Amino acid sequence: MSILHERYAANADTGDEMLTHAGEEGGVIVKGRIELTVGGDSRVLAAGDAYYFKSSIPHRFRNPGREECELVSASSPPTF
Repeated sequence: MSILHERYAANADTGDEMLTHAGEEGGVIVKGRIELTVGGDSRVLAAGDAYYFKSSIPHRFRNPGREECELVSASSPPTF
């Protein structure tokens, strides 16, 4: 398992290409907002919201807000 403390600046994202890797991923938003796209489904999550998905499904993260987004995530098996 890998545990990450992540920060996304305003308008930052994980890139144009969707990410995929073996395993599962979950996390909780600590501050700000993040748009999470998994497959064809996108949701904007705010502080206190959590997420979980099979990371073999194409996914990406994007901060649509004007302030930094901070989150804590876990991935198993570790891939980063």
